[in-house]
Amino acid sequence: MPGLPQIPRDVRTVHLGEFSAQHADLIAEQLDAHEIVWWSKEPGPLSRIWQLGVELFVDRERLAEARELAAAVLQHAPSADPV
Repeated sequence: MPGLPQIPRDVRTVHLGEFSAQHADLIAEQLDAHEIVWWSKEPGPLSRIWQLGVELFVDRERLAEARELAAAVLQHAPSADPV
């Protein structure tokens, strides 16, 4: 998954949500397919205490579309470990 340094300087990102690793991967595939800029933050050794899943951030100009894609993935994807 891409990191923050790879985001173009003119793009501002917002929090899409926190997802299981499996769901985050599926959502990321859809974001890539629709050419929506995104990045992720996985929990580190210490932050695993409060951060249970992978946080996804997307281009704020395309947040509504990203939410629709994420909802569709969650609706159709097999159950994953809860976040």
